[in-house]
Amino acid sequence: KKSNTKPLQQGRNIIQDIRHTLRIIFQSKIIAHSLFLLALSQILILILATVAPGYANQILGISVEEFPLVFVAPAAIGMVVGASILVNFFHRHPRERVITAGIFASGLALLFLPFGSKVASRDFIQLLNIYLPHVFDITILHVIALVAFVLGLANSFVFVPANTTLQEKTTDAIRGKMYGFLNTIVGVLALLPIILVGGLSDLIGVGTVITGIGVSLCLLALVRLVIK
Repeated sequence: KKSNTKPLQQGRNIIQDIRHTLRIIFQSKIIAHSLFLLALSQILILILATVAPGYANQILGISVEEFPLVFVAPAAIGMVVGASILVNFFHRHPRERVITAGIFASGLALLFLPFGSKVASRDFIQLLNIYLPHVFDITILHVIALVAFVLGLANSFVFVPANTTLQEKTTDAIRGKMYGFLNTIVGVLALLPIILVGGLSDLIGVGTVITGIGVSLCLLALVRLVIK
């Protein structure tokens, strides 16, 4: 009997923890908002990872193995630099404004991704290449690396303030449960966008899908500005 009672009690405790966590989220708009932004930031990264192979082959014309060096590394550096900028220069700036700017900048960066080759072929870039040593010729890969850096920088402007707010508004007892809930949300909610993005990329092309995501983020930033 004791062995049967223990699993039942554990199950009840888990359900009670879930209810308690959900109650706190629904009662606090700030916590719910922070969780949404953190989930958005992570889901965006997962979506980009989904379209990466097609983007590398169809638009950049490079192998998937080269993609981390061209895109992932600059984006990671951008996130580190963005976090450093926030800590040292914008720590007193209103977080909502920083987050909105980060969402809008992410949207703009995504809008540039499909058009890297057109930017690299512009007259002013070609003019620069004439005066630069051959070793420093600007190509589509340099343009994309720069855009990836900006995308990482912008993503940190969303992730860092939202994460800071979540830590400030939760107690030590509930904080771990909040991050556990966040991981669950990302795991569940990311499935549908990833499946849709993968299917749409085959139907209408990777560039069009990335452009659509960029437009959606810009619209979200504009909505936040209007609501505020």
